Amino acid sequence: MANPQKGMTEQEKESIIQRLWLTYYNDTLYEKGVITEEERNRMRVAIKTRNTSGKG
Repeated sequence: MANPQKGMTEQEKESIIQRLWLTYYNDTLYEKGVITEEERNRMRVAIKTRNTSGKG
């Protein structure tokens, strides 16, 4: 359980870092023309809604 006096848990920090990297790679692939705008948008939704608990 998260300790409100210490801020975020390590798992929450890791989740944010992972989302930032995935978003960066997704945007980079789009900017370089590797993926389409539609693919980029689908990945944005997948990144935003992904389950990072490690259980499924």
